[in-house]
Amino acid sequence: AELIAVARACAEGLDAQGLSVFGKERGFTRSHQFAVEAADFGGGQTASKKLRQAGFLACGIGLPIAEVPGDMNGLRLGTPELARWGMQADDMPRLAGMVARGLTGNDVDTLAAEVAEWRVSFDHLHFVHQ
Repeated sequence: AELIAVARACAEGLDAQGLSVFGKERGFTRSHQFAVEAADFGGGQTASKKLRQAGFLACGIGLPIAEVPGDMNGLRLGTPELARWGMQADDMPRLAGMVARGLTGNDVDTLAAEVAEWRVSFDHLHFVHQ
């Protein structure tokens, strides 16, 4: 349940940032992942490479929408590792703002430093079976 809550909160946060989240009309997601329509960013793989420079991992994904020539038309974002490291739904607005900056901004070096600094505050694993 926590994975779904985190994924939904992240998707809602990206929607609030003005990104086109696939499946918004169906409640964004019912799982641990969701997708952003990626045409505005040159495609999903292009967007994932830009996000990687800012310290985020994502990947392109095919969606049943208009194609992006030479690239995937969606950007898949998953939340299992976020929740496993202790991020919760109330952390997602901040994360969504950072992801949106990573996709739309030109301050990737500054953003990467902010992401790295925030990341160290999540320093132990949750949801671990022992």
